[in-house]
Amino acid sequence: MKRALLIGLLLGARPAGAAPCNAPELVATFPPEGARGVPTDATLSAAYAISADYLGEEVLLIPDGAEPRPVPATFNRAEAMLSIKAPEGLVAGLGYAVRWPGLRGVDTATPGLGREIRFTAGAGPDGEPPRFGGVGTVSWDLERERNTCTDDVEDRFVFDLELGTADDDGGRDSLALMVFQTAGRNALGPVPVWNRPLPAEVARIALPASQAVGHVCFSAQLRDLTGKVSSGFNQTCVETTAPPFFRGCAVGGPGGGGAGLLALVLVLGCRRRSGRR
Repeated sequence: MKRALLIGLLLGARPAGAAPCNAPELVATFPPEGARGVPTDATLSAAYAISADYLGEEVLLIPDGAEPRPVPATFNRAEAMLSIKAPEGLVAGLGYAVRWPGLRGVDTATPGLGREIRFTAGAGPDGEPPRFGGVGTVSWDLERERNTCTDDVEDRFVFDLELGTADDDGGRDSLALMVFQTAGRNALGPVPVWNRPLPAEVARIALPASQAVGHVCFSAQLRDLTGKVSSGFNQTCVETTAPPFFRGCAVGGPGGGGAGLLALVLVLGCRRRSGRR
C-alpha cells in the first residue's frame, strides 16, 4: 500500500512551536494554506483539538488590498470546529487571508496557537457534491507511546485506511474526510473519529486500545466547503487482537480471511489487513 501521505489523529506528536500541554491546538483549516479555486459561497472553518472552548474570540477576514474585518463566527462543539462565511460571499478571483484565533480549553486557561492562512477564490459558487470512491482495505498495528503531557504510557491501535478516488468542482485540496467507526467496543452507532483534510491515499486513524479490540469497522464520506457530502457510505472491517500478542500475521484481500501466525515467540505485535464489506 502506498503511503504518499499519512496524517495521524490522536498520536500525540507535536511539531516545534506547538501549543503547550492541555492547550487546544488548531489542527487544520478548510480551505488549507494556499488553496486556489475556493468557491465564492464557501464556509471557512478551522478545526481545533476536541478540548477547545470558544469564548467569542475574534476571527478576521482579510481581502487583498483591504483592511482586516471581523466576521461573525459559529462554533460546533461536537466537532470543535470554528466557522465563518463572508456575508456577501467571496469575490471571484480575489485573494484572501483568514486570521484564526487561538482558543482556550474547557479545563485550562492556557490558549492554543492561532494561525493565518491565505487562499484564492474561484470563479463562482460550488455546484456539485464531492465524488468519492470510498474506503478500501484497512490494516492495523499497535503503538505504545509515552504521553509527553501526562507521562503515562498509552496503547493505541493505529488503522491505515486506503482511500478511493476523490474529486470536487471546488478543488480536492479543500475537501474534508469524515471517518466514522461503525463497529467496535463502545461503538453503538456511527462514531466520528476523523474530520481532517483529505489525505492523498491513506488516512491513519489512532484509537485507544480499549475502544478498538475485536471486530472494528469504519466508513467515510467527503464534505466540501459548502457542506455538501459525497454519496455512498461503504464499510470496511478488520479483526484486532488485544495485547499481549505476537507479530507475524498479515492478511490481504476483501473480507479479512484467516491470518497465519509466524515466529510466535520471537516477536511482539500483530498487523492485519482486511477489505470493504
